[in-house]
Amino acid sequence: MPKPNVKMAASIKLSVDLVDAAQFQLTFLQEIDAARHLRQDCNLYLAIFRYEQLWLPLRRMFPKEEIEPPLDIAWIWHVHTLAPAAYLQDCKKIFGGLLSRSLFPPAKRQRALVNAQQIWAQYYPTYPFEFRPAAAGWTYKCCDITYDLFAATKRQSAFFYQVSLPHYRDSKFLKRTLQRYKQFLHLNRMNPNTFVVPTFDIDLIWHAHQAHPVEYVADCQKIFGHVLDHDDTDTDRGEGSKLKTSDTSTRELWRQTFGEKFAVDGVMWRGHSMRGQLAAMTLRQLHKVTEERFRVEINRVIISWQGRSGHVAGFAIRNSVDLSHPLMAKNIQGDFNTFYDTPSFELSIDDLRNLICSVHVDDGATRKKGARCEATMDLALLVSTLSEEELLKHQEVVVQLKDDDGVSVVNLAFGVRMIPIAPSTISFQLNSTPFNDLTDSPKIASLYPHLGDAFSDPIRAGITATHQLQVNLREVFKVRISHATQPLLSAVHVVNDQDKLLAYSHLISTEQLPLETTVLRECGDQLLCSLDERAMLVKDNRGDAYFIKGQWKKEKGSVSIYGSMAIPAGQMKYTITDMITAKTSVIKVASRSSSFHYDGITVDLLTGCIALDRPDYHQLPAQISLAFSLGILWTFCAPATKSASELTSLGVKSVGSNSLLFLSSVGFEIREHTPSNDYLSTQKTLGASDGALCDTVIVGGGACGGGGCGGAACGVGGDGNSGT
Repeated sequence: MPKPNVKMAASIKLSVDLVDAAQFQLTFLQEIDAARHLRQDCNLYLAIFRYEQLWLPLRRMFPKEEIEPPLDIAWIWHVHTLAPAAYLQDCKKIFGGLLSRSLFPPAKRQRALVNAQQIWAQYYPTYPFEFRPAAAGWTYKCCDITYDLFAATKRQSAFFYQVSLPHYRDSKFLKRTLQRYKQFLHLNRMNPNTFVVPTFDIDLIWHAHQAHPVEYVADCQKIFGHVLDHDDTDTDRGEGSKLKTSDTSTRELWRQTFGEKFAVDGVMWRGHSMRGQLAAMTLRQLHKVTEERFRVEINRVIISWQGRSGHVAGFAIRNSVDLSHPLMAKNIQGDFNTFYDTPSFELSIDDLRNLICSVHVDDGATRKKGARCEATMDLALLVSTLSEEELLKHQEVVVQLKDDDGVSVVNLAFGVRMIPIAPSTISFQLNSTPFNDLTDSPKIASLYPHLGDAFSDPIRAGITATHQLQVNLREVFKVRISHATQPLLSAVHVVNDQDKLLAYSHLISTEQLPLETTVLRECGDQLLCSLDERAMLVKDNRGDAYFIKGQWKKEKGSVSIYGSMAIPAGQMKYTITDMITAKTSVIKVASRSSSFHYDGITVDLLTGCIALDRPDYHQLPAQISLAFSLGILWTFCAPATKSASELTSLGVKSVGSNSLLFLSSVGFEIREHTPSNDYLSTQKTLGASDGALCDTVIVGGGACGGGGCGGAACGVGGDGNSGT
């Protein structure tokens, strides 16, 4: 039976279909997120100029037309409407009244864009409709708009990441969110002097409402008698901050008013996007972990004969280990001395060190024909001294060839570029180390960098191990596996030889993911179907790279014993989504399997070897992190059994004499010190929603302006919530 306040909130009438509007807004924000040029200051200033000086006057002339500005202007307009009191004030000051805006569905938006372009061409023939990048250093200061659009756009640029997971587009999820938004409005109506903060689902709907400024102002006047303002300027998430304390009070007010929890599944702060924040893997770095091979392209050869009579009869380049088969050879007739479009060839870095250049000369002075002069050319020097970009450009290389008397006879000038060739396969050998206690109480953000400075709390109980990944007994990566039970954390860090973080993964729970019961599954598998299902998110320099969830399926059969490791009968089911391509795959690994495979990644559970087919250097660190994440999810989801020694005494035979090295490296044999399902069940740890097992107790809500912790977000202030 709904409580009276829940019914009162549900009875609030709004002028906009906010479920559809939220969908349209997400599509728009996705386009903005992809337009990375709009994050450059000079381009942002230009967009603000186009908005104030060109678009708003045009909109004032055509207030009823369905017109849509180009993306850069639409972004500034959107941000301006998210400060409804300031937008109303600016519109009244400049135009004498409020200018309307709407979020259109894609097809209608395209028609409105065409309409706007036609009108624009009539009034602004010298200004391009589509955005053209600004010159470096270009700035602009608004003439009449008082709201700081530049700063606001910077804050809002982080919002889409928080609502970018697929469940935010699910109709069932959005309908529930609409009801929560009405409850949020009702809570503000009942507590006008309280700074009330939303979670991200509520904030998404709130933004969609504000994006229709005429309707939003009218609705607010009916509900409150004034405009409910939206404040995203508070960004301090620390203990004692306005956001932190307001989150606590909002949670309590919500519980008292509606008899339910404020925090629900899948709506809390995700941390910061790590796009562009981690070290990027390059093709040259990939070559450092494998045998470097290059395609050598010589686009021209210029031969300089040192003033003697006679001429060069031919030249050749040979690999010093195979002199009988020249890589390039040319017979010369007459006095030609420049050649183009010569053949390319492929060599390893070692072969590039000792290339033999030779010429055959016909010396008219000595009447000596067919004399051969040689010199060594070391192209490996270019590899060690030039950047990857410079290698791809033709470089001038000059080789002097001398006769038997040591006198320079011929100069060969080459235009050379060397293109790194990605290896077809890479096999990493795992050199594992034991787990040790985390010492010196490291900060939470040391394991979860995406949480940033918002979380300075120490980790009170945890373990860690740093393993080596080797190629031909040479260390190429370090992999740090860390688990904590106070608070509940698990992470995989992949670092290079300079100890720079290339990729990492971390647990993700019902604070950021919905349970299956709260969605219609319209938008994929990035949700938790049951409380024993666990999930991890892999990040690299591209942002979110992989979403992985795992669940153990019990089967009839005996326990498998590998050395001191006992694995119950069953299979591990993984659902893996490539966040870059949005491709989802399901793989199942039986308990007696000695390996698992996914999209060119093969992990040998016995030896710990990780093999990658057709490796892409952009995603290689994320693939390594993914592989170890699969092992962690196996460790967390597999049910507990009796120890291997107990089972052996009961007559259970071992499958193998050695433990599964890969599972040992992620903590399988010490699961009691990790946030595994077995550990959580003994601790009865609850998450954001009723009964949900929680992977982390450190991340709460937070919305707007790109972040929050503990629920703190943008809000409405008691003193500043009114627009006239």
